Amino acid sequence: MKRLSAFAFLIAGLLMTQPAVAHHAIQAEYDMGKTGAFTGTMTRFAMINPHCRWFFEETKADGTKVTWEMSGAGPQALRAAGLVRIFQIGSVYEVTFAPAKNGANVGRVRTMKSPDGKVITLFHEDPTDPLNN
Repeated sequence: MKRLSAFAFLIAGLLMTQPAVAHHAIQAEYDMGKTGAFTGTMTRFAMINPHCRWFFEETKADGTKVTWEMSGAGPQALRAAGLVRIFQIGSVYEVTFAPAKNGANVGRVRTMKSPDGKVITLFHEDPTDPLNN
């Protein structure tokens, strides 16, 4: 009987636990003190957790192509702000971002300027705000 009670207690404890969700400060991955920029064609937009992703192809002056991956807010934040349907695959955007610390072609998106000239601000920075990460 003791074994059955201990087993039932263990199972009940496992069923009541919440999954642990880890989150990181963006400063760990991106250099928030620097700003990069490029102009590129959006090739993909992914509404995935925990952060949405935008993929671009930039054509350099010498004709070489560079692929960029930008990270931003989560899907819920974009939906709440009404920013889900404004991104057009195949359109050219001017992008500013905080570059990756490791030098990879990834970054934390700050702004995107759409083909019609509208500037979409996707990240407001306030270094004194602990929730701004």
